[in-house]
Order: sequence, then structure tokens, then C-alpha cells
Amino acid sequence: MMHFALNYAKHVNEILHNVLWSTWFYKHEIIEVPGLVTALLVTYDNQKDDEFDVASEQTWSKFLQRMSRVKHDWSHFSQETMERLADFPQKKMLGWEGRTIYFIRGGSNPGYWSAENASADVTMLISTSVQMHGPMIQNQVQELEKSIRVGQEQCHEYEDFIRVIVNFLFIDHLGEATLQARTKPENEGTEIRDVICQNRAEAGFWKDLKDKYSCSEIVFEAKNTNELTRDNLRQIYCYLKPALGFWGFIVCRTEQHSKIHAYNRTLFKNFSQQRGVLILSDLDFRKMVE
Repeated sequence: MMHFALNYAKHVNEILHNVLWSTWFYKHEIIEVPGLVTALLVTYDNQKDDEFDVASEQTWSKFLQRMSRVKHDWSHFSQETMERLADFPQKKMLGWEGRTIYFIRGGSNPGYWSAENASADVTMLISTSVQMHGPMIQNQVQELEKSIRVGQEQCHEYEDFIRVIVNFLFIDHLGEATLQARTKPENEGTEIRDVICQNRAEAGFWKDLKDKYSCSEIVFEAKNTNELTRDNLRQIYCYLKPALGFWGFIVCRTEQHSKIHAYNRTLFKNFSQQRGVLILSDLDFRKMVE
């Protein structure tokens, strides 16, 4: 019989692949001390593939032994405290220690281990775990020139990189960023993958875009090139539509020549300032991450 937390774990796995690096793999350990505690531990150290293990008849002492390998303080965690927590299954403990992410709830309550709660829990964890997540992102940004070469050959790797950075910087305001494919209108054989995220901001810059340019979603087009062309800008202006909103972002590897920025302003005027595009570069993201 499938454990009640397995779907939760699978949903966490899917979200981590989307929010963090898609090339990482995760080991998920579901541990249940019946009636006392249920936990999901996720590790990503030298994993060759995604893996799910279930220990549904664990003892309290063995649970403490496993958790103390994550964080030494757990070796002294009181069983009485956990019993009290079991009376409030809506409460949870989330954490990111070293290379282990954990989700813990008191008791054995299937209703609280849902896909919806998985989404909320991971979002909360990522947004509050800058201490662990931040250095990883900063390292990737610093090594970007070495890890992803400019050019068409690694365009998908660059798109994935931008998706991860957008998630790290804006997940509280924009929700989970995902990649969505479309084809160039003049060439149906050429695929473009945009980074799309829901605009759920209630204040600030993103709320202004929602109000002024109907941006219910935000689109980032990643171009793994040093030089944007006029066609690049025209295409994204034409792609903006009511279902997305009338403001977009195009990201490339280097700062652009003044002529490209001038042409962008011309397009902005030609569309009666009713739609617009902001050009960003690797340097802009590096500054935001740091």
C-alpha cells in the first residue's frame, strides 16, 4: 500500500527540479513514527537519479538518530514536545541543513501531506532559506561564463539558468517560474522557451506592471548571445498579448549597445507606450543576486 506522504514527496521532487537546478537528482526519505511524527528528508549529494524510500514503522529513537545526522540538536529533542505537536498537524517544521532539506509534521495525518501543501511548503522553505540557497546561486552566477558558453549549442542551459535565478530572486512575488515552449512565427522549426511565472504581487514594481500593463504573468526571454538584434526585440513585442500582459523582459549575456536601447525606445513609442520590454544582462542578475 502506498504511503500517504508519497504523493507529497513526488510533488516536492517536481518543484525542486523546477525551482532549483533541473540537472540535480534527489533522494526522498519518508519516515513515520506511527501516531507521533511523519517526516520527509530530501538529500541531493551525489545522487545519480531520483529515489524514494519509505520507513513507515520507525521507532522514535531511530528517528532521532537519523535527524541528529542532519542537525546535532535533534539528538536531544523531547518526545513529549513531539506528542504536543501531534495535536496540531497543521503546524510543520521546515529546514535546510547542509545538503538535506526536511519537512516534519506531528502525528500521522494524510490530509496534511497533499500536493497543495507541498507547493506552499517548498515556496516557504526556498524564500526563507537564503543562507543555504543564496551561496549556491551566487556560485553559479560567478561561474556562469565558464559553465555556459555563449551560443546556440547551450541555449537551453542558459534558459534553465535564468529560470533558476528568477525563482531565487522573485518567487515571493511571482510564484514558481517554469519554461514554456513556442515557435518563431516566421520559422515553425525553431523553438523558443520562455521563462513564465504568475504575477501575484500585491505591491511594488510587479504590482505596477500588473495594473498598468495587464501583466497577470511575467515573461522572460533568454538569449544566449552577446548581441541582441532588432528582430529579437520586434519578436518579443509582437509576442506580448492580453493572456500574458504587455510588458516583457529579454535577457542576454552582455550589456547592449546604445543603438539597441534606442531601437527599444522606438518600439515603445510605436506601440503608443502600451507595451514595453526591459533588456537585462548577466551583469544585472549578478548585481541582484549579490
